[in-house]
Amino acid sequence: MLGDLAAEVAEHLIGLPLDYGTTVEQIAALLVAEPRNSRAVCAVAAVVVNDALADPFRETTSNRWRTSIPSWVAPQMIGVTVRRMLTLDVLVHTGRYVRSTDKHGRNTGKLMAIYALNLAAPALLHRRDDAERPAA
Repeated sequence: MLGDLAAEVAEHLIGLPLDYGTTVEQIAALLVAEPRNSRAVCAVAAVVVNDALADPFRETTSNRWRTSIPSWVAPQMIGVTVRRMLTLDVLVHTGRYVRSTDKHGRNTGKLMAIYALNLAAPALLHRRDDAERPAA
């Protein structure tokens, strides 16, 4: 129930500019943290990371991995997962863009970001989690 409601809210937020403070990020974090979404989040993250690892510069765009996302993953979960990966610095924006080839989502020709995989992020996240954990 909560996951369905959150997905519906996220669908309406997709068109919003990303300058609404942390509102979009907070909703993305909730969706990613929802246990019922973990399978979809893992599927999207695996496809994105594997695509970046196959690139010599560790770069990725949705043009390359869009068709590899399993069909059972709700479209909203793709954007939420990528956004969360950006927040955690697993993906970083390169400052460059390419034209979208997404005909299904009617985004053909729109500019979309090129991201790079930050291979240091998992170690940094692990250290941050350890620092935030209360002493036993």
